[in-house]
Amino acid sequence: MNPNVARLREKVEVLGTTGVVGVALAVFAVTLYATAVVPLGAERARLRAEADRMRDRLHMSGSPAGAKGTLADQLAAFYAFFPPPQSSPDWLGKIHAAAKAKGLVLQSGEYRLERSPDLRLARYQITLPVTGSYAQLRGFIGQVLADVPAAALEEITLRRESVASPRLEARIRFTLYLGSA
Repeated sequence: MNPNVARLREKVEVLGTTGVVGVALAVFAVTLYATAVVPLGAERARLRAEADRMRDRLHMSGSPAGAKGTLADQLAAFYAFFPPPQSSPDWLGKIHAAAKAKGLVLQSGEYRLERSPDLRLARYQITLPVTGSYAQLRGFIGQVLADVPAAALEEITLRRESVASPRLEARIRFTLYLGSA
C-alpha cells in the first residue's frame, strides 16, 4: 500500500467521523465564501456607488422630495430638470451614438415636435425603424434611456420574418420631453 494513503487513513481514524464531517464543512464554507460572498461584495460596492450617484443627482436637481420652499419653487425646480428645446440636436446625437455603439444603423426616422401653449413641456417624438438582434435592440433602448434622462420609451413594435430568423425589424418610438423655450 502507498505510504501516503496509509498516513491519510491514520489521520482520518484519529479524527473520527465527527472530525471528518467538520473538515468537510470547513472546506465547504471556504468554497462558498470564495464563490458566492466575495463576488457579491463587488456587486454591493457597485450598487452603493450607483445609489450615491442617484442621491447626488436628486439633491442637485432640486427635486420635490428634497426641496425646501414653496410649492411654486418646487414646481419650478421640476420644470428646470427638463432640457431646453435648442438642446435637442445634442440629445439626438446621443441617441444615434447609442445605436452606433450597439452596432445598429439608423437610416431614417420620423421626428415630430409637439408644443401646446397650455403646457410647459414640449414633446419631441422620435420614431426609428431599426433592424438587429434582440440583444442589440435591448442594449440600444437601455443605453438611450440611461444617456438621455428626459427620454421615455413610448412604443416598440417587433417583427420577425420567420421563427428561425435571429434578426428583428423594430419600430421604436421615444419621446423626448423638453422644457419651455
